[in-house]
Amino acid sequence: MTTSLNKPPLASGPGSFGDRRGGGRTPTAPGGTRRAGKRGGRTGYAFVTPLMAVFALFYLWPVVQSVLSSFFTWGLLRPWNLFDRSTWQFAGLANYRRTLSDPDFWHAGANSLLWLVLFPLLVVGISLVMAVAIWHARRWSVVFRTVFVLPMTISLAAAGVIWSFVYNPDAHIGVLNAVLKALHMQGTLDVGPLHLKTTGQWLADPGTLNLGFYDLRLVNVFVIIAAAWAFAGYGVITFSAGLASLPQELVDSARVDGCGPLQVVRHVIVPHLRQPMRIVFVVSVIFALRTFDIVYVMTSGGPGTDSTVLGLLPWQEAFAFLTSPQAGQAAAVAVLMSAVLILLGFPYLKSMLPRKESR
Repeated sequence: MTTSLNKPPLASGPGSFGDRRGGGRTPTAPGGTRRAGKRGGRTGYAFVTPLMAVFALFYLWPVVQSVLSSFFTWGLLRPWNLFDRSTWQFAGLANYRRTLSDPDFWHAGANSLLWLVLFPLLVVGISLVMAVAIWHARRWSVVFRTVFVLPMTISLAAAGVIWSFVYNPDAHIGVLNAVLKALHMQGTLDVGPLHLKTTGQWLADPGTLNLGFYDLRLVNVFVIIAAAWAFAGYGVITFSAGLASLPQELVDSARVDGCGPLQVVRHVIVPHLRQPMRIVFVVSVIFALRTFDIVYVMTSGGPGTDSTVLGLLPWQEAFAFLTSPQAGQAAAVAVLMSAVLILLGFPYLKSMLPRKESR
């Protein structure tokens, strides 16, 4: 009797040793993987190095030079040069002490604080209302979105020129004064601490709002309104992108539960847009602190220093007094502004980082 041994069949299929079709995996030595990783790392560094060199040359080096120049006394007619010791007139912290003890600096800081509070609120509020209106008007959404975003395509200097015509005291040119004249609403409005002059001098002497500790010049409010009109398109784009990802089932469920339009906005849309609202708010805060062009075009910081903001001070110190060495103090103001911008930019950068999921 012949006994046959039952041998286990060879495994077949892709990836097995019994596969004769060449589809099996070839074991790779760990050293080969490390070498491939090193080659990939070198390739990545080769692509990134030129970009980092350009970034260091055109961004980091000017920043370092500005910080260093803030410790010296110099003017634009005799500029400071790091590599020319004859231009060195060391001032130490004198520029910073002079800046922090200057009443105009704190007055400009108060105006910038008003921008930090009012401008983001206007941008977020106007953008949210327009984005929700566009989201409801689905048939004409493309047309409305284009109309609302169009102001963002022009420069803020051009927007300042447009609104200067709107605020023009001549009723034949200024739209706002023409409307008020037709409605017979020109005069002076005194309501509690508010003293508003509707006589047409919107950028010269529109009145004040007495806050007790500070007299708020209303010219800042009218410039902020013009800037919010020009910047609101950014918020419309951001909120429209967020509304595009809103599940329609949530809205339908809220309506079935008896929610009206305002309740849908409050309980469904606003919570869904919490992250875009945070981004728009932080970006608006950063823009408000560094604003320059629209203020310069509309008022140049006037009347007097009523609408001067921190972004305008370095220009006034460096360019308005060419014969006096004030550029070092202008650099000190710029360094202080940059420090505040960095602190305000952290929430935006933190919001852009991916969150770690809890296991």
